[in-house]
Amino acid sequence: MTSDTTRKDMDCPPAAKAGMQRNVSIDILKFFACILITNSHLDVLYVKYGALATGGAIGDALFFFCSGFTLFWGGSYRFDNWYKRRIRRIYPTVFAWGILSAFVFSLKPSMDFVILSGGGWFVSCIMLYYPVLYLIRRYYSCRLWYLMVPVFAGCGIWYLLGDFPAGMSIYKGTYLKWCFFFIYMLLGAIIGKAVMKSRPGMSQPRNILMLAVAIAVFYGIQIVARQDVAIDKIQYLTLVPLGFICVYMYRMCECGLLVRLYQTRYVGWCMRLVSGLCLEVYLVQNPLISDSLNRLFPFNIPLTFIAIVAMAYVLRCLARFFLQTFSDGDYDWRAIVRA
Repeated sequence: MTSDTTRKDMDCPPAAKAGMQRNVSIDILKFFACILITNSHLDVLYVKYGALATGGAIGDALFFFCSGFTLFWGGSYRFDNWYKRRIRRIYPTVFAWGILSAFVFSLKPSMDFVILSGGGWFVSCIMLYYPVLYLIRRYYSCRLWYLMVPVFAGCGIWYLLGDFPAGMSIYKGTYLKWCFFFIYMLLGAIIGKAVMKSRPGMSQPRNILMLAVAIAVFYGIQIVARQDVAIDKIQYLTLVPLGFICVYMYRMCECGLLVRLYQTRYVGWCMRLVSGLCLEVYLVQNPLISDSLNRLFPFNIPLTFIAIVAMAYVLRCLARFFLQTFSDGDYDWRAIVRA
């Protein structure tokens, strides 16, 4: 019988055994996910070109992919301690946003909304996913690919046989996406456990081509589905190319050019800042999106994004202050304001 220590070593990826090395590719992927999510909410800023405010579904899938990846990038912990780490990472920021939104934006969120909704669907959804993925990692870690079939099929049966409004998007304003995006969290876990590198002979031009094809198929199916409500449920098929987009974007983020760019002083600093603020950017962006600067189009778009990142940084500092206030020890102000 295999000992617990041996089993934990088998479950732990090579990089984790080597000292929990930071995966630069995931940081770069989170940077792109953050850009895509924010861009999808900027339709009012694009004036006559609102169709360019897209990429939200891809960005959401990338976020869940990164979350699933990193969960298989560390050691094993008892569930209560493991889940506590997730709460400690997310909820100081959520509580800080409840305070900031009340005093700065006069949103007056209720405490039950802050706790249960976390300021948005993404946080509450991922907090529900964490226990499921923990159980999968602990008891079914060696057969992750086998779970893809029942999860994908279950989502399809629910959607295709369910009584949903005609023309409804599976990626907007519906609890359907709570089920669908678990596919990409599981996919990220599969890649994270294997620490998959680009296949031998798979050059970067080939990766770019495959990514472009996956994106074209993804949007092509959506365009066809919108033409006739009688066939709108074929949008379920977009889940397949969306998975390929996640995988090939991850491979693209492994390429030497992006890694070198990420490590540069100025551009790299900006990429690291945005990728590190992905949760905060997600929380703060809606109140800051306004058409008040539309006369400056197209400069209103980067200006708004800079304002969002700046407010996200303020939120992170407030969350760190909030966390240190309720922890033992003196305040570490450098740690609070560190970019």
